[in-house]
Amino acid sequence: MGSMLNNPALADVARQPRGLAIINGVTVTGLVSFDVDNNSFYQADTFRATIALSAQPQATNWAWWASQKSMALELFAGFPPDPDNYTKSDLQSLILGNIDEIEIDPVADEITVTGRDFTSKFIDAQTNEKFMNLTSSAIVAKIAARHGMKTVISETTVKAGNYYTIDQVRLTKRQSEWDLVTYLANQEDFSVYVKGNTLYFNKKASVNDDPYVIQWQQSTDTRSYSVLNAISINFSRNLTLAKDIAVIFASSNPKTKKPYTVKRTATHTKNTLINGATQAAGEVQTYFRSKPGLTVQETIRRAESLLRELTAHEIKLHVEMPADTILGTQNIIKVVGTGTAFDQVYFPDSITRSYGLSSGYRMSVSAKNHSVESEIAG
Repeated sequence: MGSMLNNPALADVARQPRGLAIINGVTVTGLVSFDVDNNSFYQADTFRATIALSAQPQATNWAWWASQKSMALELFAGFPPDPDNYTKSDLQSLILGNIDEIEIDPVADEITVTGRDFTSKFIDAQTNEKFMNLTSSAIVAKIAARHGMKTVISETTVKAGNYYTIDQVRLTKRQSEWDLVTYLANQEDFSVYVKGNTLYFNKKASVNDDPYVIQWQQSTDTRSYSVLNAISINFSRNLTLAKDIAVIFASSNPKTKKPYTVKRTATHTKNTLINGATQAAGEVQTYFRSKPGLTVQETIRRAESLLRELTAHEIKLHVEMPADTILGTQNIIKVVGTGTAFDQVYFPDSITRSYGLSSGYRMSVSAKNHSVESEIAG
């Protein structure tokens, strides 16, 4: 494994975070607070920002806010060299997207805006195009170009028509462009997400990537307290999914129509480190799925994909910490120091960064992965 990403959560003795909001290219005055939720669920990232109504200049007064038809918001945060004199170039962009709703509360002296990042461009656009003779990467590039989006795309080689021959529903289904893009990402085992004005379509994060480290240090004879480079941390373990898991996927040969099944299992070793827990021999949680007309290779792929999805929910991690500009949903997180099976890598589900004049700059992180005691077998 390469070098670890620095987690500076408690490294700064005196943190002076700053936030900034820009709407339609103009810096907003009176920014009070905001929340930005980045997720890894093939959904749009979202934002919510609160602005002081009384702080608005005449050019953007109450009447101006009430009459706007289309507004794009970009939120920034970070630690500028000079906290009293900074611009957006001194901060990190957290999200860029369209405002979906404006709420004005003159009594509370607040303007609240909510919206989504530019994933919404693809979610809101419907298509029944199939691009049979194009590869996944070419399709994604073509769709992104329609919306004036930049791209960072890993080239693929299989034409989409090969996927549709084993998934007949896609030949007739009308769907959003985002449904099509995420379908292709699943076929390629890629991740796809939007950041700023760029669409990313690349290989998923690997456990061999450089991790973002959450470190727990137990109390010692010379130090009566534990140390954590975060504010709080907790783990949850699903005991149903902590059983052995079997996925049985049934299909039929696309040519002969002869039925067959594929089985994949995740088996737990018996030397579990969590409270010395044991499991009765032979106890298995079984999941059945079926889809006719798949090749054996495609059925195996789907069974293994479902197995990974099920086991990924076994152990969940939640961390509250001072926010930084390093961790993203495409990174992996590594917990060390607990001396238990919780010491492993996790994949973030969501990262919510919250900024406020009184509350400072914090982030809430949720992540999951299967236990290190789980072994996937044929």
